[in-house]
Amino acid sequence: MTFPLPPRRAGQLNFWSRLSDVERRALTRMGAERHVFTGDTLTAPGGPAMTILLDGCWVRLQAGSVPTSRCVIDMAAPGDLVNALHATTPESPQWLGQMADIFGVVLTKGKILEISGAVIQIVLGDLPNILNLVEQLQNDQLHFTRQMHASNRLDLGTRLARLLLNVLYRFGERPVGGRNLLAPPLSQADLAAWIGASETSVGRVLRGWRAAGLIHVGYSSLAILDPRAIRDLANSPDMPFTRFPATRDRRQAGGPLSGIGGGTADGAARPRAAAGLDLDAYLPPGLRPGGR
Repeated sequence: MTFPLPPRRAGQLNFWSRLSDVERRALTRMGAERHVFTGDTLTAPGGPAMTILLDGCWVRLQAGSVPTSRCVIDMAAPGDLVNALHATTPESPQWLGQMADIFGVVLTKGKILEISGAVIQIVLGDLPNILNLVEQLQNDQLHFTRQMHASNRLDLGTRLARLLLNVLYRFGERPVGGRNLLAPPLSQADLAAWIGASETSVGRVLRGWRAAGLIHVGYSSLAILDPRAIRDLANSPDMPFTRFPATRDRRQAGGPLSGIGGGTADGAARPRAAAGLDLDAYLPPGLRPGGR
């Protein structure tokens, strides 16, 4: 009798789990929570701003809205900052060339925390760790996008295999119906827009892999049944596949691996620097109860 393997946990730490209790409470006081629903658009702000996903919300980050020309830039999971670039500038980065502004599309309903541009300088000035995290996330996002761009000269199957492995290592899996599916709700159209290919071509490759028993494809879901075979497909003689650096470094460093909570890799609670302290007393000036 065989038992299913446990789902792979995310190798990329989300933004919320890397904050201290003081920082979380400060952001909650500064921001405003609101519910969002599948299909809602999170437009680029008119100035620097932060949007943090809460309660099971997934967002697709993209440029362009026409199905035939849109480009998927990245995904944001629960606890993630939707677009780290928007925390310091609302403009599209240079590496996107002439593309339209980046915006988010909600894939699963949930709740978000929005920090407006009116207080963003307070966040980045009074809470320097948040600025450091934002800068690191910006570097990670740019590195990942450049890595994907560099693989454009490879054949379609190799590019698709690399994308699926990066999604697996960054976001992990979720158990559904006896299978471990990739955690993000990905459609075939999303995969095509992410690697700059036609949906028809991507569908042809996926059907071949499914027939070979390498993957399982469902509605906005995909399971990698044979990761070793997909990794072999992702390798190229002149450009070997390497795991996204952020997932390697953060797995080695330990700490929370998934979700919004502050658990560690073994499920134990992560000690906080503010444990046992009066959190309100350590909030930045102007955010303490009663204005003290």
